[in-house]
Amino acid sequence: MLDRLPLAQSVLLLFSHVLGEQSLDQMYDEHRGRCYKRELTFAEVVYLVRDALIEHGGSGRASFVAAQEQQRLSSSVRAVYGKLSRMPLAVSMALLREPTSRLQEVLPGSPNIRPAVALPASLAGFTVIVVDGKTLKHVERRLKCLRNRRGRINSGKLLVALSLDSGLALAMNASANSEANDVSLVEGMLPQLGVAKAGEVRLYMGDRQFCDLPRLASSFVAGGHHFLVRHNANIHFHPDRARPQRDGKDDQGRRYIQQWGWLGAENHPLRRYVRKITLYRPGDPDVSVVTDLLDEQAYPAQELLEVYLARWGIERVFQQVTEVFDLKNLIGGQPRATIFQASFCLLLYNLIQVVKAYVAQAGARTVEEVSTENLFADCTAQLVTWATAGDPEAVVQAFTPAPSTGQVKRRLRQLLGNLWHDHWLKSPPQKTHRKTKTTIYPSKGYTNVWKVLQVQQSHRNGLVRQHL
Repeated sequence: MLDRLPLAQSVLLLFSHVLGEQSLDQMYDEHRGRCYKRELTFAEVVYLVRDALIEHGGSGRASFVAAQEQQRLSSSVRAVYGKLSRMPLAVSMALLREPTSRLQEVLPGSPNIRPAVALPASLAGFTVIVVDGKTLKHVERRLKCLRNRRGRINSGKLLVALSLDSGLALAMNASANSEANDVSLVEGMLPQLGVAKAGEVRLYMGDRQFCDLPRLASSFVAGGHHFLVRHNANIHFHPDRARPQRDGKDDQGRRYIQQWGWLGAENHPLRRYVRKITLYRPGDPDVSVVTDLLDEQAYPAQELLEVYLARWGIERVFQQVTEVFDLKNLIGGQPRATIFQASFCLLLYNLIQVVKAYVAQAGARTVEEVSTENLFADCTAQLVTWATAGDPEAVVQAFTPAPSTGQVKRRLRQLLGNLWHDHWLKSPPQKTHRKTKTTIYPSKGYTNVWKVLQVQQSHRNGLVRQHL
């Protein structure tokens, strides 16, 4: 039966490769800090969240109750929610980072089928990494302290690094405070990308909020790397009068200018010499970027603009993670629980990108032509079929011990090498309509769960001191 469900078998194969019970327990022991485990193991929590997102439409309770009925859950349902609410942030970050590094190894090797943005020739030697932040929203009012709050509920902030080459979310840094500035998370996120391989040079791209002197003078350029970020008008640009500006036009006939000069005042210790490129877009906001790639012959302005405008692809990733992989249905309400689920949703997105690359090869299509939503729907349908009528012990036996990288690649080629359906193609682009204003709650604004819990904890500690 499993052989008749190739998508389900492929997903289970990848899960066994990157989320084996032994590797999960080892990950937890390494990053858990002062936390401990009793009856409920970390691997059990991961599998319960996986089943909730894939089999139960994002419902955590449905997944936990089903596991109890099948005697796969040794503790209570409440204990699972408690475990999620206490999940260390370091564990959630490792859950994305470490399995993704193994997923990269099983991507198809041919460059024309990988889920990549086509880089111009001048930047082909770079590893282009996009960084951007995401606030976790859509929190249900399950916590008692949130029931009388109006407006939307936010719980946690992420800073995610996306590889433009592989299309995978490589790492993230997280804060329980949903109002944390994205820039404050950069220093904790960059080390998670690991040491660059021999000969690897990274090009970091970000929005205007990442255009600040400490980041441009130290963080992004440490180790010989480079940056391409949108110019922040708050950081004044001082043109170099000895070097005149250059004008040009892109492929669409739009005018751009190049300038060389300094960011920051003359007496600022982190003042940086940069190249500023401004693209004028009639009917749309102008785009102005700064970079430390100063040579206009080696790195043409038009190609730098082309790559930067591809940066918005990370917003599509966030949208798909929210809508397709059920991050809009948050299982827990506390920040640590929402961050853990966000990490798993990003990992699930990465896993489907691997499957997407193989089926695109089978259909002689580019990866961009394949719909993530339609492919994931078919994967989910086959997994639900297997969970309903299959034998779980057969999966354990089939994937024990965990397959090696070479075995996974060979098996994926066997399962997906000739598998293609036309309904996996994306729908053609639709005409843009005027956005309709909608409101979920009667009042504007939002509530920061972390701040509410901090006030509650402070009040509780005050009562304890008064009692003593």
